[in-house]
Amino acid sequence: MRTRICYPFILLIALLTTVSCENELPFSVKDNPPKLVMNALINADSLTNVLYLNFTGRGYATHVENATVEVRVNGQLSESLRPLPPQTEGDMQCRFHISSKFTPEDVVRIDALTDDGQYHAWAEVTVPQRPHEIADIDTVTIPMTKYYYTQNFLRYKINIKDRSNEDNYYRLIMDKQMTVKDYNEETGEFVSRTIHRYHFISREDIVLTDGQPTNSDDEDNGMFDTVKNIYGVFDDSRFKNTSYTMTVYNQTDIDGFPEYGTNVKMDIIVRLLSITETEYYYLKALNLVDSDAYDETINEPIKYPSNVHGGIGMIGISTETSKIIHIEKPQR
Repeated sequence: MRTRICYPFILLIALLTTVSCENELPFSVKDNPPKLVMNALINADSLTNVLYLNFTGRGYATHVENATVEVRVNGQLSESLRPLPPQTEGDMQCRFHISSKFTPEDVVRIDALTDDGQYHAWAEVTVPQRPHEIADIDTVTIPMTKYYYTQNFLRYKINIKDRSNEDNYYRLIMDKQMTVKDYNEETGEFVSRTIHRYHFISREDIVLTDGQPTNSDDEDNGMFDTVKNIYGVFDDSRFKNTSYTMTVYNQTDIDGFPEYGTNVKMDIIVRLLSITETEYYYLKALNLVDSDAYDETINEPIKYPSNVHGGIGMIGISTETSKIIHIEKPQR
């Protein structure tokens, strides 16, 4: 499976390099030289993972132009990488394609070195054990109120089992994939297009809400903003060494291809990831930033975990299991 998580890194880089107009502190470039920012969320089963490399700066991040990334697995050099070509004209983002495949318990070290020898950042991560397979998923369509409107949602009861005798950190991804065949007049062929949507509602689930479930009335009254678990992270503290059935919702309507009516193939891929502790707290911090509950004018600055030495950033590696639910007739 592809790693599809780029936005959290862009957001984090912006937050790390923004200087507030209020309470501005003296800034000296000499005393605060740029640092390498190294970020990647790696799927151990994927051969198309991407690592992003930037420099910190005052007010905005700058891009690295010439650097090498070295990937070592259990002390052995697996690959030495140079930056990928720009995705679009004018795109200066420095990206590296990691094609190494990792297995649980592997110790992975990633080094980033600039060609001029001035900067060297590295991170070391132990690949987590794969989660147990999802035992069962029960689905039913129910009417649900969201922001005063009642619509049909698909409810998922997802039964999972914790890995025994260890502290575990997980992530749930609800990958809604919509595929349609479209006729290309230039080539005279039909081509498939697929888009992904990841939004789901977890407000009723005690684990996904850190023991603070809510309902539609709480969401609609607007009096108490709560942190939304946008990135679907949770730990096993409430179901350690046992099973748990979590409840989430999403809509199986056609999002992105309205002109095709119901002539769209839709699959819901329920992905359960084992993630590292650092990645868990990193994504929890992003949940806070992306929720309406955080106000930077009154809340304390958010502290982001980093496992990068000689720089800043976060390198995470996950393993996963998944189940596919085929939606035969998506709603219009």
